[in-house]
Parts: sequence; structure tokens; C-alpha cells
Amino acid sequence: AIATFRAVLRVADYGELLVGPHAAERFDHLFCSVFYDFIVVDEVHHGPAASYRNVFDRFSPKILLGLTATPERMDGASVAADFGNRFAAEIRLPEALEEKLLCPFHYFGVADPVSLNGDRFWRNGKYDVAELENVYTGAHASATLRLEAVITALSRYEPDLDRVRGIGFCVSVRHAQYMADKFNERGIASATLLGETETEDRTQLMERFRAGALRFLFTRDVLSEGVDVPEVNTVLFLRPTESLTVFLQQLGRGLRHAPEKDALTVLDFVGQAHRLYRIDRKLKALLPKKRFKLEREVEMNFPHLPTGCSIQLDRVARGYVIANIRENLRNLADQVPERLETFEHETGQSLTFGRFVHHNDYDPEALLKRLTWSQWKTRARLLPPPDDPDLTLLQQSLLRAVQTTGPAELRRTQDVLSALADNNVQSALARAGDSAIGFHYRMWGKSGRDAGIPTVQESFERVARNPSIVSDLREILAWSEDESRVSGGISELPFPCSLELHAQYGSDDIKAALGKATLVSAGERGVGLLHFPPPLRAYVLLITFQKTEREFSPTTMYADYPISRDLLHWESQSNTSQLSETGQNLINHRERAYTILVFVRATKRQNGVTVPFTYLGPAERETYEHERPISIVWKLRSPMPASIFEENRRGG
Repeated sequence: AIATFRAVLRVADYGELLVGPHAAERFDHLFCSVFYDFIVVDEVHHGPAASYRNVFDRFSPKILLGLTATPERMDGASVAADFGNRFAAEIRLPEALEEKLLCPFHYFGVADPVSLNGDRFWRNGKYDVAELENVYTGAHASATLRLEAVITALSRYEPDLDRVRGIGFCVSVRHAQYMADKFNERGIASATLLGETETEDRTQLMERFRAGALRFLFTRDVLSEGVDVPEVNTVLFLRPTESLTVFLQQLGRGLRHAPEKDALTVLDFVGQAHRLYRIDRKLKALLPKKRFKLEREVEMNFPHLPTGCSIQLDRVARGYVIANIRENLRNLADQVPERLETFEHETGQSLTFGRFVHHNDYDPEALLKRLTWSQWKTRARLLPPPDDPDLTLLQQSLLRAVQTTGPAELRRTQDVLSALADNNVQSALARAGDSAIGFHYRMWGKSGRDAGIPTVQESFERVARNPSIVSDLREILAWSEDESRVSGGISELPFPCSLELHAQYGSDDIKAALGKATLVSAGERGVGLLHFPPPLRAYVLLITFQKTEREFSPTTMYADYPISRDLLHWESQSNTSQLSETGQNLINHRERAYTILVFVRATKRQNGVTVPFTYLGPAERETYEHERPISIVWKLRSPMPASIFEENRRGG
């Protein structure tokens, strides 16, 4: 432990041992065996497992640090509960690649001659190992065909075998042994590295592999986790992997930087898949943002990959991938009920919205655009049909719940819904407090006048009369709280404001929080600059960085973009001059005691759903020029999240 801390901190004399014969001279940083202020847990995604619970249940350190490359567990259990349901810091695979923390990959999708679309290959929500092993090994004709496809692809994409250090991930022990034997017959020095491989043999195999005496190691899963072999420069995916976690772990074995290693070569053998297999999951995980439509990415050869990375699908493999994506979209109405029916049997977990979405890697917005969560469970014969009187009107509130990210807002909304579930409207109103109007808009998406609701109390009462919606919202908000990476915090402003820094808000949420949206009127819609006259004295900038001609008129295609994490370029409305009242208020906002609040989003709509804005907090004018429109550079008080900057900066 002390050696690790010294290496990470680059302080050769950091800390002292206080154990056995070692006596400390100073007491600043001690490493002792009976007391811990600071505990680091590696591979913390195992935290919910019984073997790890002793650490979490027995110790109460001042600092508990968990490290994992795969926080999403396959069983849907959360690793965040032991850490206050918050991630202190995270960087996902695409961001790590963009930051050059990992080696870039060249990913080749190769047509697999073996078809797996028959129902005999699929059992209990995944591919049947025995059936896969049968067609991948032995004297079976398909095994020979597949072996030739692997050898051909290897000679095409990695012609210089002298430089190869490769790992092949197989479906079973027998499959791994078969591949090693066949590669050796072809003169490609290979071996198996399996769970039952003795420690001494494993050490020798790894030494030979690093030295280049072995070109390939074939394994089932022993190299999936906790093994550090930076020399790996080739990965063969020789089986379809249902688990996104396992796929990323296996891919990650080859993404470490090493001398003379420019990129990782990945050969993935893509065949005709079973209709329930989700090939889209792993391809989406390689893209910077889920906002990109995957089918379009495939057709355009993945233009949005991190710098230095590429995905190439051969003609046949491309056809298989597109067919699988379309099949899954087309069959969502059939797949979801089927997966709901078998969820508890497959996972051993009770069914919740969060666990279901995690386990199947479904886009929650795609699910809730079609049906409510309760309606999906009705389709699976798990619930009777909901008879909520306002079911259709309130369905959109579920989508808004998916987009909610502010920790305080999530907790407050859960408190309100808890009271409404008990039909205690007065308690719900008290818990909502000053946020009651905001709650109304999150539920109904329109003013009380437009919804036929004359009072806030009646708004709450009508929500309470829709029990399936209330139940669905509570489950979805629990998922949102687990997913949220917002640390919260309120910016210091000259007026009361509950908006949380870097949380997401719809335009109605923003107007309600600042008093412009009332029960009677939602206020202005479709404008990018909101004026709040005295006594508030504020302007709200609603910025959409990436504009399309279909969604914006020629006079509103403003040049808005981040310059750095704390500077952004913004253009006023096209008819605003510097000498106008608005122009003077913006240019001289400090002298005129105006507060400027900035909200941004990448695009207006994503997959048919309106995208919320992220609150970046207050800003100060740095420079300005031109007019009609005025170009202003704003300096943020708090730097924007790096992900927002990278996605929207010019040239990014």
C-alpha cells in the first residue's frame, strides 16, 4: 500500500509504516494494520457481492475511494450506494480515448459464416454456450468454415505476425483449446490461459507471451478483469457477448499504451444474430455520445469516433449489423414484454425500472415514448391495465423524469410523490414549497389554464388520482438519481434561486424557478433570450450549440460555441443593436446590476425527444463587437463540464 501511494503521488518518502517492528517518527500519514482513515477498493463493481460486504460493513473510514472501469453491473445492482450515490469523478471509454489516456483502436467487423439466428442458440436471455461450442469446434463443418474466416481475416488485417501479441476470447474452455490447437497447426504459436491453469504455468505462459514466443493466448474469461498486459495489440472476439460490461473489460485488455504500439487491432466476427441479440449495445459504447443515431453511424463509417480510432465493417458484416439494429427497433414491442417476463428468473433480482434498463441496456426514452412503465408491465402480464384518468396527458412527465439530474430536485420530487402516493395532498404541497409551480409543469407540461386546472392544489390532487403514473415516476426518479453525475450546489446570486449548477432543466422549469412561468401562463416559448425585469434584473441565455436549418430560421442560426471551459461565444438576436435597451443591459450588465444566467444544450431534439438545457451558472461579459447581432464573449463563474466543451467546441 505504501509503495502504491508513493508511486501515484510521486513522493518517495510519503507516509510511514506502523506495523510489526516498524515505528513511525512522524504521524502525518501512517500505514498500519489495525486502523484506516482512507480505504481504496479496486474493482469496486464487486461491492454488492457478499465477499466484499465485510469491508463496507465493518469499516467507516473518513475517505472511501472505489475504483472501477465498469460501474454498471450485469445484475443491475448499484455500486453507488456505498458512496452516497455519487461519483466523485469519472471518464468513460470514448473520453479516455480522446484524452489519449488509452491506445486508439482499429476495429474490423468481419462476416462470420456461422449463422446464429435459430432459436436453438438462445436460452434464458442469452446464447446457449453448449450450442455455440458445438458449431465452433470439432469436426463440425461450420467450425472449419469459421476457422478459415478467422485465419483469412488475420492475414488481411495483421499480415506481420511477428509483431502480434493477441488474445482470443472464446465461448468455452473447449473452444479455446480448439483455437489454440488449430493456430499451432498453422504455425502460429499459441496457448490457452484458463481459470484452471496452475499459477506457475500461468506465469511461464505470460513470460513467453510478453517475449513474443507466443503470438496468441486463447481464453474464456480469465483475462477479462484484473490482468495488466500492455503488450496486447490484437484482440479477437470469437463469440457474441451479451454483456456490455464483459465486452468493455475484454476490449480494455488491449487498450493500454505500450512501446511501439500505435493502435489496438480488433477483429470481431459478426454473423446473422438471433433476433433478441443486441449488437447495437457494444457499438454505441464506442461512440462519444448516445445522441448519434447508430444506423446512420454505420452507413457513414462512424465519423464521430474518438481521434485515431476507426470501425470498418465489411460489406456482409455491415448488412448483418444494420439488419440487427432494424430488427431490434421493429421488435421492441415484442422484445420488452418477453424480457420483462423473464427478468426475475434470469437475474434473481426483483424487477425495477432501473434494474431492467441497466440489465438490457435499453434507452429509457425509447421505452417511455411508446408506453408508460406500467403499460409495459401490463404487456408482460405482470400488472392489470392502468386505469389512470390522465394517463395520456401525464405520459410525457415520465420522459421529463428521465431527464431530471439535480440531486436536490430529485429528492424534493420524490418527497412530493411519496406524499401523493399516500393521497396526502397538503403534505405534498408543503414539501414542494416554492417549487410547486415547477412540479406542476414537470407533470403537465403546460399551464393550468391550458390543462383545465385552476389551482395548484387541484394540479396536485389530479396527479394523486393517477396512481400508476405516481408509481412509475418514483421508480424512474430512483433510476435518475442513480444515474446522475451532478454534484449539485447552488450558485450565489443576488436573488433566491433553486437551480442547481450543471443540472438539466426544460425551459418551463427555468421560467418557473425564476417566476416567469405561473399557473396561468407558461410565458414566452421558443426564444433564446429571456428578460426578467426589476426587481429580479436578469437575463437567461438559452443556447443550442448545434443548429439545423429544419429547426432554426436563417435569422436564428446564431454562431454560439464554447471557446474554452469558462469562455463561450454568443450572438444576440438578429435585430439587437448595441444602443438598444437590451444591448446596453447585456454589454453593461455589471453597471446596470443585471445577472446573466447561461443554459446550454447540444441539439434541440434527440431521437424525437426535446433535449433539456444544462445550467452553467452566472457569467460576466468579457468582450463584445458588431451589432444586429451583437457578438459577446461570456466568462463563466464556474467552468462548464469537460464533456459539454468537447462535444460542442468548434472542430470537436
